[in-house]
Amino acid sequence: MVNEGVAKWFGLKRPNFILNPKDDANFYAQRTRVDISSIVESLRTDLVTELPPKRLFWGVYGGGKTHTLFTLSVELGKIIPIRPIYVECPNLSKKATFLYLYHGIVTSMGRDFVVGLFEELIRNIGLVQREDLLKKLEEMLEDEELSRAVASLLGADPSKKLSFWRYISGVSVPLRDLVDLGQTQALTEAQPAKLAQFVIILGKVLKKIKNQTLVFILDELDRLGYVGEETGSTFEDAFRKIVDPNQRDVSILMGCSGRNIRELPDVFGGEAGPVLTRIGRSGLIEIPEIDPNDVDTFIKEVLNYVRDKSVDISQRIEKIKPKIDEKLEPAFFPFTKEAIETLKGNLTGIMTPREIEQRMTQAAGKAYLMKKPIVTRAIVG
Repeated sequence: MVNEGVAKWFGLKRPNFILNPKDDANFYAQRTRVDISSIVESLRTDLVTELPPKRLFWGVYGGGKTHTLFTLSVELGKIIPIRPIYVECPNLSKKATFLYLYHGIVTSMGRDFVVGLFEELIRNIGLVQREDLLKKLEEMLEDEELSRAVASLLGADPSKKLSFWRYISGVSVPLRDLVDLGQTQALTEAQPAKLAQFVIILGKVLKKIKNQTLVFILDELDRLGYVGEETGSTFEDAFRKIVDPNQRDVSILMGCSGRNIRELPDVFGGEAGPVLTRIGRSGLIEIPEIDPNDVDTFIKEVLNYVRDKSVDISQRIEKIKPKIDEKLEPAFFPFTKEAIETLKGNLTGIMTPREIEQRMTQAAGKAYLMKKPIVTRAIVG
């Protein structure tokens, strides 16, 4: 295959330089304007004060927000036991309400996990009469309606579990099934604050049953900008509840594109609005373009990350050097120094990780097809 050839040709572990936010979360290239260690330390500070971290990362498209979110979830997992749940905001229409995002949040957790969590909660309570079970659930969940729905899982057959899942995930439920669940209406009719409370309760149950902190990674929230003013308040109401400092059961790390705070969706209510002020100024973290002075370091670290360490790069360089009039350094191989400078020159105004990774990949692919042992200035163009 051509892809396998690219990797072997240049002594790499894979055929491209595109970082996958999830699979490559353990790697984060050094950047002057993004101090990961400082952010991690702030997460530690929250945790020792028993406040699950709540952060909003914003910045230009391709700046590395998603990668930052995944990296921080990995770092958070080194500090405390967590259950990270990645949620990409769905495409929303002008009339969309928070219910759409709520459905995405719960379904991202998965039916087996959510239903199984509540079944384990019932088992944890022990063998009691249904009335006693309901009473204990109400004390624990602090929500009468949800307690009735959870109590219906006691000895439930598969169809009852399906009805519960449809209910908790926020889709329409037949009236007969609602009655079986002890409900008068589906969550499709619920207020946004109630939906937000259900998200928080999931975190509370997880902490009690598995001693894990539920960490929601909500990404692509710039899509909230398509929501109209009429329904935008449903998102604002829900976010106010979830990011409130007194909410201590769920951590939430959010990513949203925008060149400045004013470009963030109206549902956040602006920098002085009820949502962002609850997060706090220190919790609003910009992930900007790469500083021009950091581009060399970024490229070196990416190359080092994807390089096959079993390949003797120095030996390859010694063989190639006499045949070219450009400089070769081990840290930049298979790119010449001139190729790197040309690549940087082509990046004016768009110095984002995504753009750099794509251009590096395109240049390597072009060199491979030309059967060139290195990437030169002419190939980068």
